[in-house]
Amino acid sequence: MRYYIAALIIIVLSAGMASAFSPGDIEWANAVSGTLSKGSTLTNGQYMVKAVQFPSAVPGVKDINGNIVPETDVDPAVFLEIYKNGTLIKQFIHNLQSEPFIDPDYEVKVSATGFTAGNAKEWVYEYYNPSATISIQTRGTPKIDVSVTTDKSTYTSYDDNIITATVTVTNSGTARAKNVDVNLDTGELKLRGGDSSQLHRYYYNMEAGTTQSFSVILLVPGLIDQKSYVLSANATANDVKDLKYKAVTGSVTIPVSPKQNYFTISKAVSKDRIYLQDTVLMRITVANSGMFDAYNINITDSVSDGFELKSNTSLRWDYPVLKAGESKEMTYSIKPLETNINGFTISTASAQFTVNNKPYTASSKPFTVIVNGPKILVNKTVDKKSVNLGENVTVTVSINNVGNIATKTEVKDSLPDGVSLLGGSTSLDSTFLDMNSPRTFNYTIRMNTEGEIVLPPAVANFTDIQYRGATRTSNTSGRPVITVIDKSKITPVPTGTTVPGQATAQTLSQETTTSTSLPNETAQPTPTPITPGFGISFAVVVLVVMARIRRRLRF
Repeated sequence: MRYYIAALIIIVLSAGMASAFSPGDIEWANAVSGTLSKGSTLTNGQYMVKAVQFPSAVPGVKDINGNIVPETDVDPAVFLEIYKNGTLIKQFIHNLQSEPFIDPDYEVKVSATGFTAGNAKEWVYEYYNPSATISIQTRGTPKIDVSVTTDKSTYTSYDDNIITATVTVTNSGTARAKNVDVNLDTGELKLRGGDSSQLHRYYYNMEAGTTQSFSVILLVPGLIDQKSYVLSANATANDVKDLKYKAVTGSVTIPVSPKQNYFTISKAVSKDRIYLQDTVLMRITVANSGMFDAYNINITDSVSDGFELKSNTSLRWDYPVLKAGESKEMTYSIKPLETNINGFTISTASAQFTVNNKPYTASSKPFTVIVNGPKILVNKTVDKKSVNLGENVTVTVSINNVGNIATKTEVKDSLPDGVSLLGGSTSLDSTFLDMNSPRTFNYTIRMNTEGEIVLPPAVANFTDIQYRGATRTSNTSGRPVITVIDKSKITPVPTGTTVPGQATAQTLSQETTTSTSLPNETAQPTPTPITPGFGISFAVVVLVVMARIRRRLRF
């Protein structure tokens, strides 16, 4: 009796395990559909459906509209084969009244959703080509995604106290997930409070497309060197058949830096809005507000563009140690060289130091200083850059105040050797020059020397911001270059000169005429040329000789 009861319990338990899910619990994924004719196939994942056969063709007739139709209507149906990974698992017939085919494991569902109409000509012998619209659906399954995020991307010891980490779990599959089990691994990071149970979550059900999340608070560790920490989360879940799914581990790397403001370097100026004649004090301050002493402190600075150094310093300072809580201050003076109403960017000072045998660097923050005053631009141009010796050139000098304060200005220009002044003035007397009110003067010079003549720059002298007084500033123009050519030293090429080895067109024409004769024409002898001045004398001598020869022949 005991054995019978035990066997019955085993049978009941087995039956319960076999029916762990009901058909109503199954969720189907989106269908893959297609229209199949005889012999064609449709695939969805590891499943393939083939249309093997349709009802036979029938004779056709014309209806009252002249269309070809079956002699008798056909009852549409299709004979299908379904394969899993290339292996035939079922053959069946589907028509419009058929229920979808579902395999015994509820892994695939095949439906016939449409057929060629029973009175369509595709059933007629000579037009036979029926088709059926088939859909394949696979069982929906859960897909668990898990991720870890933090409230900041980086943290700094002693400045940041806590890290808020959030774990997010999503079911991105096509069916409900059961028994979703999530765990967060914090590695070396510690919880701010509470026990480790807060690192675990359990969700009995998660429908497809839903999300769950939870957060924990961790402590930012105290560091003297940068270090990275990894938070990772994993999750598992079951489907309706109690098959287990495991999520890909989600993780995040958190860089934690040591406190950077334990050593600070700052740079400031006594006034950030000055005038052109001002001298200002630059101040550099270094401070150790950390918990450790800093050693081998090397501080360097540089003079920014637009300024000159007025103090006797190398702009380099060295200290062997700066104890915790200690600070140092360095000062020097600078003076602006020109106006900049938009402001000069002051260069940053930098420091190198060692803490706990580790080298570090720090830099001050940049800032700007506005310099008010006149800013005189001088421009010098010539109307010709290449001239002949003795030729005239017009020189134009212009000045303009592009600063923000008017000033008295005078311009002086000069001439180099080999150049003489023909007209005009080479200077501009002291004049009151407003902003953006250019002044121009010009003069004419003659070039008396050949070669490249470099004109000297024009010099503009002006006061800084005072219209009277000894404070003077100057600015210069560029140096135009003029090329002077002596035409008398250029040797001309004689007209008609033939380069050796070449012939002129006239010579070639004469040669061609001389060497060419007409057919059947005898060339005439060329007369012997007579030297100029001897023609008559030579003729007389010839006549005398001929007379003597005739007398001898008579006797």
